[in-house]
Amino acid sequence: MRPPHDFDEKLNEAISWEKRIAEKIRTFMMRYNINMISYDNLKDIERQRNGMDFIVKSEAAGWEIKTRSPKYYLKGILLETTSVVEKNKPGWLYTSKADVIAYVWLNESFTNLMPIGYFIMIKELRNTQWYKNLLGRYKIKDTDSERRTPEGIIYWKTEFITPPIKDFPRDTLYQFNAILPSNHKQTILPAGEGSL
Repeated sequence: MRPPHDFDEKLNEAISWEKRIAEKIRTFMMRYNINMISYDNLKDIERQRNGMDFIVKSEAAGWEIKTRSPKYYLKGILLETTSVVEKNKPGWLYTSKADVIAYVWLNESFTNLMPIGYFIMIKELRNTQWYKNLLGRYKIKDTDSERRTPEGIIYWKTEFITPPIKDFPRDTLYQFNAILPSNHKQTILPAGEGSL
């Protein structure tokens, strides 16, 4: 049996990476001057004559960042189904209020990120038939966690599934270059097919 992971240690590690990743995402979004986009088809003939087919509107978007160990790199995306089994508390798959989840893996030396990361369009994902039938399709796994408090150590179990990346429905998962430059500033990154 593996020892439980220390919740506070993992939380502090995640917060440290989230700050670095959030800056990359913020710079990326500012570079393209977008927050969350929606399209309006133009009916104004004058605008169409001037070469505009649609207008991109932007609105605020909520982001959440999930980091994983390099040993799981590209072996699927962990989706937390139950946060605290003992209290039947739903996992972030059901409770996250984010519009987009940036999902990344740490590199082998824990000094940067692996090259490929994914943006999970969580609200779009929840509207798919795949999402509605998710639990019957994949094996539910669990892990033990612990947290040290002044009153003692609290233990709990978390459940999750790890669907392969190829199984995610179209338009719910977008690949991006997750490597952080050594100066932590965004670089111009090539985008491949299906990448952001």
